[in-house]
Amino acid sequence: MTLPGTDRLLRYGLLALAALCSPAAWPQAASTIGQTGLINMTDARIAPDGTLRFGYSFAEPYVTLWSSVTMLPRLELSARYTRIMGYPGFSDQPDTDYGDYKDKSFDGKFVLWREGELLPQLSIGGQDFIGTGIFPAWYAVASKRVGDFDFTLGYGGDRIDGLFGGVRYRPKALANWAFVAEYDANNYSSDPGAAQSGAASIKKGPGVGIEYTWGWLTGQLAYTREKPAVMGYMAVPLSQKDYIPKTDEPQPYTRITPRPTLQQWAESDEHRNRMIRALAEQDFRSVRIAYIHDRIEVSLTNSRISLMSRAVGRAARTILLLSPIGTREIKITYTVRELPIVVYGFSDLDRLQRYFNGMLPRWELEPYVSIQYAAPGAQEAGDMADMLAAFDEHQPALKVLYHDEGDFVSLKSEDLVSNRLGVRPSIGVYLNDPSGAFKYEIGVQGYVDRRLARRTFFSGAVNYNLFETVSDVTQPSNSTLPHVRSDIAEYKGASRFDLTRFLVNQLYFPAERVYARSSIGYYEEMFAGMGGQVLYLPSSARWGADLAVDWVKQRNHEGLGFSFYNYDTVTSIASLHYRLPLGVTATARAGRFLAKDEGVRYELKRRFASGWEVGMWYTRTNGNDITSPGSPGSPYYDKGIYLSVPLNTLLTKDTHAVAPMSLAPWTRDVGAMVVSPLDLYRLMEKPLVLDMHDQDGLVKLGDRDDDYHRPTGGTAPAR
Repeated sequence: MTLPGTDRLLRYGLLALAALCSPAAWPQAASTIGQTGLINMTDARIAPDGTLRFGYSFAEPYVTLWSSVTMLPRLELSARYTRIMGYPGFSDQPDTDYGDYKDKSFDGKFVLWREGELLPQLSIGGQDFIGTGIFPAWYAVASKRVGDFDFTLGYGGDRIDGLFGGVRYRPKALANWAFVAEYDANNYSSDPGAAQSGAASIKKGPGVGIEYTWGWLTGQLAYTREKPAVMGYMAVPLSQKDYIPKTDEPQPYTRITPRPTLQQWAESDEHRNRMIRALAEQDFRSVRIAYIHDRIEVSLTNSRISLMSRAVGRAARTILLLSPIGTREIKITYTVRELPIVVYGFSDLDRLQRYFNGMLPRWELEPYVSIQYAAPGAQEAGDMADMLAAFDEHQPALKVLYHDEGDFVSLKSEDLVSNRLGVRPSIGVYLNDPSGAFKYEIGVQGYVDRRLARRTFFSGAVNYNLFETVSDVTQPSNSTLPHVRSDIAEYKGASRFDLTRFLVNQLYFPAERVYARSSIGYYEEMFAGMGGQVLYLPSSARWGADLAVDWVKQRNHEGLGFSFYNYDTVTSIASLHYRLPLGVTATARAGRFLAKDEGVRYELKRRFASGWEVGMWYTRTNGNDITSPGSPGSPYYDKGIYLSVPLNTLLTKDTHAVAPMSLAPWTRDVGAMVVSPLDLYRLMEKPLVLDMHDQDGLVKLGDRDDDYHRPTGGTAPAR
């Protein structure tokens, strides 16, 4: 299993604890395995919709790291990583450093009906239904609140052996405290290694515990299995939009400057350059300005503000204050990588000014704002040279930055066309290899992104590993598939330097809502090649389809990988993305994968109000992976879960930066995909699919939290 991208998440996860000033406590608490429950047993409750929990429990002989999420209002999913103390993981390999047996499990619970005045809440669920299945269980359970007491009674099979139940008492006078009692019906003697770990002597029986909740944190002390147990976890409310006050967020442009006349604007570049500089100071890039009759047209993008409509609002406020007297209309084209994607038109500038001054509600401004998809072939405002001429220095020097884009410290340089150069720390974590359950790499990454020509960009990155243990993996792969991922340890150990990206992307805009990319170079650490992608989005953005085809060749792990092995292949993946209610997106990717196996990868993710995304995937191909726990009769299929954290929720100012983290096999070849040079759907999803269709497309246009519910959902473009 691998946890890529954990560096930013680990560095800034602790910042969220500032939100613990709220004394509210979840009435639903977790059990030692992560499912909502009592102590070791589950109950019929689930956490509130959108709750993400990370926890740790110790109940001898089991040590468990777990996470759970209320993926849908009635569905709770959880994953756990369990160590069985005293039971060696690889008893047939005495030289291994793996230690005790460790296993990952996936659990789920579904609420059949919610609690009523008379009827209890009823849920069904399963434990360890995906994976090795060494802790399998199924159950049906009911819970009913009576005053300060919550009673539970259930029946289970497999590892849960028969009737179980308990009660949780949460006195109103001590709202943060709870007292728990349960009857533990788990059959521990059937667990793997029960004789060595001592689980064979654990009998069914009662247990008691006490809990305390403070904001997002909960701790539990219990006496169960005739031994003490301890558990603690953090519950993150993903349906909450902001966790950290934006104390370092720059204020909108409000400087009062005498506006030029049309003649003054036409006779001198001074006024246009003043507008460009004012926009650039607010992190706007690729700014182009043109004045046509009584309409000012501006195309731009923003390198920091995460919400497109908020960025457009800040640009409109600035343009309004610095445009020539007599301007009657503002037209702003928002771009991504120089691709025009959305055009905002403001036809009543008096109303717009009153809205920015707080004198007009958003719903009264809405009829005077047009939002349309950008069309290819339209004349782009202004010229790139005009923007660069407004500044004497096009490429600023490297600066030492703190807390920029989620990095504690970094070196960074960025100019007006988003040419970037920088150095930042990097961390990777790898789990559950036979040579050791925990592997890591810590280093620094140098990167460069540079515009070569119109919509043509170079991207390069090199890592230098200061400390790493991944190369300690010495067990050879027994995969019968081409070793497209299972030999990753050889790449990690060959050199401290890893050239992870060295490529050129060319972007195209052939038709409205159709985008394309061609790429050539070093895609990733293990593969180089050439290929492209085409994306189509319908006007409603309810679904999208793309096709990516790449010819790739495997890089030699020696040195920086400038030479190649004999293995090459053509991957061809067609993807269909469909947006469901509640922020859920379902994706199916069908085609030929990296190891020449063919099949379908199914993905399901949910985006919550905070912007956090939780997802999972499962791949079925004709690749016959018999590496344990796979077998000839039951081959292994690629699967995993992931979390995407927008760092603006954890920082004191807005940012585009995102911290991805996944729990997935890292030495498996089946269902593998090459790293995309630039995934177009992911590039367009936030501004074009989500932001543009969020309510009326004007969320936080005036830097105010004036959002409101619209029964019809999002808005259609061209209104």
